Amino acid sequence: MITLDSFLDQNMGWLIPVILLLFFGAIVLIVILVKKYAKPFKTEEKPKTEKEIAAEELDRVLQPIEDEEAKAEMEKFNQEEAIKKASAKGEEKPKGEDKPIGK
Repeated sequence: MITLDSFLDQNMGWLIPVILLLFFGAIVLIVILVKKYAKPFKTEEKPKTEKEIAAEELDRVLQPIEDEEAKAEMEKFNQEEAIKKASAKGEEKPKGEDKPIGK
């Protein structure tokens, strides 16, 4: 006849990991249920659209130009590029200044 002592002696090698797995699995299950049904733990955050994600990434990556000389040079370059594109399309020169990206 198999007693509890002999069963535990023969199967202790795999029984401890199974008990630990069940214990931590129960903890995970409890956490999931609490986050799902308990009001203080619910998040009201809605998923962001692709445009919002792109705008945040551009704001993070692009730095505003602080040097006045570099800023004037960039504006001049942007106007020259716009003139080249307009002449390639057969249009008139663009009027006004180009606005920097993200502003």
